[in-house]
Amino acid sequence: MHLSTTSSGPRSRHSHQYRSDDFIPGASIDHVMALEAFDFKLARVCQEGLMDFEVRLRAAIAHTLAAKDVAAHASKRFLDEHNCDRPAGGRTKFEAWTSTWRGAVGAAAEDEDFLKHHLLKYPQQEVPIWAVTEVLSFGNLPYLFELMQTPDAREVARMFGFAHPRRFGAVLRMMVDFRNASAHGSRLFNRAFKRAISLKEHDTVGAFLAHLTRPDFTATPKAHQRLYIYAATLAFMLRSHSGGTNWHLTFGTHIKKLDIRLRAPGGAELLSPYVSMGFPEDWQDLALWQSQ
Repeated sequence: MHLSTTSSGPRSRHSHQYRSDDFIPGASIDHVMALEAFDFKLARVCQEGLMDFEVRLRAAIAHTLAAKDVAAHASKRFLDEHNCDRPAGGRTKFEAWTSTWRGAVGAAAEDEDFLKHHLLKYPQQEVPIWAVTEVLSFGNLPYLFELMQTPDAREVARMFGFAHPRRFGAVLRMMVDFRNASAHGSRLFNRAFKRAISLKEHDTVGAFLAHLTRPDFTATPKAHQRLYIYAATLAFMLRSHSGGTNWHLTFGTHIKKLDIRLRAPGGAELLSPYVSMGFPEDWQDLALWQSQ
């Protein structure tokens, strides 16, 4: 969150610009503190939406797989056998997945009564899918999703407004990155996430995200790695789900509170959603962020 000018000079082949040691005239510690307070609350708001999405995703995957078998996660017969047999670090993806979910169950068994009950009363039966999805980390849910058969994966994707499971699977990994940054105190204000969300016209149902398919939807560099496209995708998925949501209104309300007046020597605005977070200038007027 440097409030300094961008300098030219010797650069490494990996960088495009860097911050100089010269502070912008008028910049003060009060600006830094205000920006830090805004970013701290922003992370909490984003975490709230991501937790809501996580709960819905766990339920969607468990419900879809349980319709086939209560232990569909434990048999290649109910998953995509081709993906299950692909190599993954000296073993197959199914073997890696089996190790992952058994490890999660084993780690949680001491503290979770529902697991203790099952393991004691039904020692010969696999732990059911709804119990497994309860103890898996959010970061491991995309692995299970990618092993699902295409019709099942498509059913889950459509619950969140995505027409195709492959694109939805990629978005899940990006939501994991988003969640980790929000939960671990990382800066969100001018962050460029490592994965870029790139959406095409027919990837999603409806027109909520149509503006993101335009190459010039924002003036911020690395537009597809910025907070806006991540938050817009999250808002879209929550709004598409049958459970409904008001998170998009909460998020929008907080963004409007960013009101730190500071300009570069040339007069350009420095601390705004349009400059550093990838927001379109007309974002408040878009249907995605409206109450209905």
